Amino acid sequence: HSGICIKEHQDLFILICYDEEIKEYDGYTILRNDEVEKFKIWDEEEITTIENNNFSEFLNKLPLDKMNSFFDSLTVLKEMDLVTVFIEDDEDTYLVGKLLSVKEKYIEMKLLNESGEWWGMEKINIDDIAYIGFGSSYENELIKKATRE
Repeated sequence: HSGICIKEHQDLFILICYDEEIKEYDGYTILRNDEVEKFKIWDEEEITTIENNNFSEFLNKLPLDKMNSFFDSLTVLKEMDLVTVFIEDDEDTYLVGKLLSVKEKYIEMKLLNESGEWWGMEKINIDDIAYIGFGSSYENELIKKATRE
């Protein structure tokens, strides 16, 4: 993951994501602290490689004061149109959808496929979630395609 850390608290880091392919910021990631093995502070030369420094588009958009734990952050994310949940121990497995409920041990999501079709529900153990992405161009384009019920 690459980006700017906008919050570090107890068991989480919240980043504004940097997309190295398009050389601009794109969405957010919430990581568990134990998912972060090391971090690097960018030097001035690296910062100048940002072609479209759109950082300000993502700043002050989240209620960071309410996002003090992984559970609290999931509760806040219920207000988002879509989130992408990445499953622990399997970088290739992720689910995209609308968070419907956040319970003490699990979340419930209404799932959306890559064609923008709602296709099912999933109950996911919170302990199985490695990290969460949201607010990126991927989720924004997908929700535009979504068929509303």
